[in-house]
Amino acid sequence: MTERCNNCKAPWKPTADGVCSFCGKRGRDISILVRDSIHITDSTEIEIIPNVEFDLSVPYEGRTIIDIAKAVDEKLVAYFFRHPDELKTMNRRLFEKLVAELFHGFGYEVELTKQTRDGGKDIIAIKQDEIKVKYLIECKRPDPGGYVNVQTVRELYGVKSSEGATKGIIVTTAYFSKDAKDFFDKHKWELEGKQYEDLRQWLEKYLHTRNRNLAQQFA
Repeated sequence: MTERCNNCKAPWKPTADGVCSFCGKRGRDISILVRDSIHITDSTEIEIIPNVEFDLSVPYEGRTIIDIAKAVDEKLVAYFFRHPDELKTMNRRLFEKLVAELFHGFGYEVELTKQTRDGGKDIIAIKQDEIKVKYLIECKRPDPGGYVNVQTVRELYGVKSSEGATKGIIVTTAYFSKDAKDFFDKHKWELEGKQYEDLRQWLEKYLHTRNRNLAQQFA
């Protein structure tokens, strides 16, 4: 089926500016319908997004929808960089998506796994460079005042060993118990734990890397 311009009905052949090459008008309907919302924290809500009735590659006001999606990810990271205390109360699934975006920004191929209640990995991060690595990442956002215990670390170690991954990583908005830290130390080449302060450093590194890459593109 041939796709046609909504204005002149000619075959749809857009220019680089996203307008019809025959009539010079933006010949396709682009609509965004707000149908859902995401609670970032108990006190903050972002309403978004989705009605997909447009070509992802066609520029809209100078940017494609893919560019816009990337900007949303960066703004989310920037928000928590400015308000790090809200990490401790944010939506748990959104926390997993945030950590996945950080690893993506660090150059990893990432997969966010399906949400389950049985523990284990939340994110798979792979980098195929000089040395291929595969990290299994579990994200923990305990209730305020909570912490990650050694049982959680042991469970990830079992999953990591079963799947033959390079390393298991637990990222938390809180801290680890003494027993958990001891277990990390015992298996330091196979397990690693990242706490609240580490997460804040990651947010800063992500934004710095993004800004540096952007500067290089226009150098």
